[in-house]
Amino acid sequence: MILWVRSNVFRTFRGRLAMLYITLELGILLFAAVVLYNVLSNRIYHQVDEQLMSQAAILADELETAPLYFWSGHLGTFADHYQGPIQLVAANGLILFSANRSLIEKGGNDVSRALAHTFRVGTPAFASTQSLLNKTNIRVVAFPINQGGRITATLMLGHSTADIRSVLNLLYIVGGFLGLISIIISAVAGYYMAKRALEPIQEITSTARGVAAGDLSRRLKSKSQDKELQILVRVLNKMFADLEASFNAQKRFTADASHELRLPLTILKGEIEVALRHPRTEDEYQHILQQQLGTIDRIQRIVNDLLTLARAEAGQLELVQSPVDLSLLLQEVGQQHLILFDSQKVQLDMQIDDNLMIMGEASQIERTIMNLLSNAFKHAPEHSSILLSAVAEGDSAIICVRDNGPGIDEKQQQRLFDRFYRADDARCRKDGEGAGLGLAICKRIIDSHDGDIWVDSKLDSGTSFYIRLPLSSSMLKQNHQKRLNNILIDKT
Repeated sequence: MILWVRSNVFRTFRGRLAMLYITLELGILLFAAVVLYNVLSNRIYHQVDEQLMSQAAILADELETAPLYFWSGHLGTFADHYQGPIQLVAANGLILFSANRSLIEKGGNDVSRALAHTFRVGTPAFASTQSLLNKTNIRVVAFPINQGGRITATLMLGHSTADIRSVLNLLYIVGGFLGLISIIISAVAGYYMAKRALEPIQEITSTARGVAAGDLSRRLKSKSQDKELQILVRVLNKMFADLEASFNAQKRFTADASHELRLPLTILKGEIEVALRHPRTEDEYQHILQQQLGTIDRIQRIVNDLLTLARAEAGQLELVQSPVDLSLLLQEVGQQHLILFDSQKVQLDMQIDDNLMIMGEASQIERTIMNLLSNAFKHAPEHSSILLSAVAEGDSAIICVRDNGPGIDEKQQQRLFDRFYRADDARCRKDGEGAGLGLAICKRIIDSHDGDIWVDSKLDSGTSFYIRLPLSSSMLKQNHQKRLNNILIDKT
């Protein structure tokens, strides 16, 4: 039992929360009991004091107006219908009258001090023989008797509080019983309320364990109306979804990389095995090595592209931010492709605005444009044209590479920038050696330049790739000055 209480109460949050409820309620009940006792005792003493004061004043008036030898008669008559103790003490300490019981010996120092106060000051004083809850408690008033301008005696009347004590005892018994029931109910209710409130936490724990065990498809289904828990559930579900997507992407990446590298490695191994089957001439060995060198070049390109993608996704793609004359760069890239395009009877049209300046790394931008032009060349039919354009729109430069190829299906466009993804081979007029990494690299490069890249294509209507890059501040200032000059010229 002790072990169960220790493990389920003191070592659990809901148990400690229930204990906190009990402690708080017990503290509140004790505080209320103390306040109630003080208020009731003060009120009861006040009412008893008023009653004693009234009776003592009436009796004192009778004694003060009567001769000394009649005092015993008045006190005896009063004692016949008065239930409490009565004492009359002379100024010299002699007890002149006593009925029912002695108050001086019963009350001890408190009563003696009240008696001395009355003789010394000449005003009534009150005292109690015991506490209010004691069954033998008597409330006492010491009232002065004046004759001839001086205090000749002190009248002492006592009133038992036994009946008040019985009422208070009943009140405290009922209050204690109700308080005990309240504490038990609060403990049980607090425990189950805490347990119910922590059910989403238990679900989170169970789901997290399932995800940690490898089931990345697990999601939280809590329907709690608490705003804090709703936010926590949404954040955790998003985290689980991101983990699943990242893990699936990693598995897909591993599988795709293995697939892409397996083919050239298989070819390389087969060529070497064939070359080793029987002796060959020097020329034959050179021819075989040249073929193997081409295969190795392809493997090296795939590995370099994978390294570039890995660095970009890890945020480690280092870019040297410097002013780049985008117009000149596009013109140079276009000129480099003119001879290649002309040999295959494909025309390159360039429509590039002058003085387009951006901030970035020229080699990476050049690599992106080359990839897009190479893709356009692979998919462009003979005797067609490829458009390379760049214009300034607002604070951005918009680059477009357009071909008249077979186009890309809308479903395929959504995955076009994924690693190792290649559209239907029917789009490609030539057998390319691409591994499906070019567009993925282009996207990472453009993203690292705070730009955007997207595709616009329809089947049998060609394909257009667009790039948006932010213009440099100096370019924006020049455009602003040109617009201002045009406005001034129009006004003149």
